[in-house]
This record gives sequence, C-alpha cells and structure tokens, in this order.
Amino acid sequence: MFDTSKKLAIALEQKNNIPWGGYGTDIPTLTNYTRYSYTLSDTDGKSNTQKIVAALGESSDYAAGLCYTLTHGGLAKGSWFLPSAKELKTLSDNKTKVNAGLKSLGSTDLPTRAYYWSSTEHNDLEALEMYLDDGDAYDYYKDRSSNIIYARCAVAY
Repeated sequence: MFDTSKKLAIALEQKNNIPWGGYGTDIPTLTNYTRYSYTLSDTDGKSNTQKIVAALGESSDYAAGLCYTLTHGGLAKGSWFLPSAKELKTLSDNKTKVNAGLKSLGSTDLPTRAYYWSSTEHNDLEALEMYLDDGDAYDYYKDRSSNIIYARCAVAY
C-alpha cells in the first residue's frame, strides 16, 4: 500500500516500454495540467483512467488501458487504474515503505532512475510522468515508450 488515507495499493508487477497512448488526442473529459500545476489537480487516477479508456478504447497496448484491463488478484476489469501524478507523488514520498512492503510480498523494489506514467494529461501530445527518485513530474510525449518509463497500476482496497 502507498496511500493509507485513500487506501491505495500498487500492483506487484509493472510494465515498461509502453506508451501513454492517444498521441494527438486531447481527452475531452480530462483537465490538462503542467508539470508545475499538477499539485493542484485531482487525485482520482481511477476516474482519469475510466475517461482515458472511454476515449481510447479497452486495449492493453497503452498505459491506462493496461491498468483498466488488469484482472490480477481476482479483481474485475476496471478495478485497477493508472495513478494520477498527485497519487504518484504520494508513492514517491513513501518509496521506502513501499519497497519494504514489496519485498515482504516477494516482489522487487521500485527501480531507481525510472519514470512512471500518470493518468494526468498535459495536452493532446503530452502526459505527465513522475520520476520516483525525487518526486518530480515531467511532460512527455504520449507516443513514446522506453525501458525506463513504466506503468504501475494501483487499486483501492
């Protein structure tokens, strides 16, 4: 778990080399934020994920779709979601505790020098990613994927 007040936990596994999706599409129901204003944003990654999937479709080929279609732990499709930038900041702030929890469950630490896609959109071309080592957010092209950009799904418990 990474946010005890909102009762959020992360998946034991993550995926790298996956785009945010929807390059060139501004999701009409999402408010756009910059890397400097995301702290003013909502913290509802689940709602963001539902809005993204409604616009881009149910496919595991992009970050929010991957989380939305995840059924681990006996949970139904739609239970897992891509965290918002603000939720990822909470994850970053609690990284030491999260890593201890992951190890106790037989998983590995969150990787260092890695970026995580958020469900927070910047515009039609970019979304926000979070550098978990220091909790900084960055605008990054939605169509890009690399070995250091991850999608780590979250769930409310």
